[in-house]
Amino acid sequence: MLRHRPSSRGFTLLEMMLSVAVFVLLVTAAFSLVGATTEMMTEVSDAQNSAATRMRLIETCRVAFESLTKDSSLEFEYRQRGNGQYDTYLIFVNAPDAFDFGLNTGEEIRRVVFASEIQPSGFIRSGIYYLDDLAYEDAKKNDFELFRLDLPFVELIPRMRQLSWRFYDPISRNWKQTLDGNIQTNLAEITFQIDAQTTPLRSVFWHPTGS
Repeated sequence: MLRHRPSSRGFTLLEMMLSVAVFVLLVTAAFSLVGATTEMMTEVSDAQNSAATRMRLIETCRVAFESLTKDSSLEFEYRQRGNGQYDTYLIFVNAPDAFDFGLNTGEEIRRVVFASEIQPSGFIRSGIYYLDDLAYEDAKKNDFELFRLDLPFVELIPRMRQLSWRFYDPISRNWKQTLDGNIQTNLAEITFQIDAQTTPLRSVFWHPTGS
């Protein structure tokens, strides 16, 4: 007696199309999730890098101010660049340990200058100049435009949105934009913004000069 074998049933075209559609949806969702995760991780990494840059700048300034002694002093120069913008130069006089990146080891370096200079792009370049007495005289002759002189320079941050200083006047009990009038102060305030995504950050430094 012959036994009947049941015929095997394969997938229909509709079932195959549905399976492929589901697979495509799952793969698309997976890639979307990976892309969103990667974008989020990039944003987190950028935020962490920006925060680290800001904290390094504050720490660098703090160490510089703490290096000042009773024999040191602060000077402040500024030059208008138009549209209400100024190049600013905070000068640490007789402070060889201020912003010590290896270029201010010689005794002839009398002034270490924290400069913020407006670039043609509108961004601010911040960095440190090192001046001996001869370079300081040349700077005064050139309206203190240090970027025009061939001076030792260490760039801190190349493209900043904002960098400004204020100084506390203990007589008027107000913050001043400059040291004009020979203000004798122990407090200096920096306000800076690294890029458009960050909010301006303010920090105040104490120093013994002006006591």
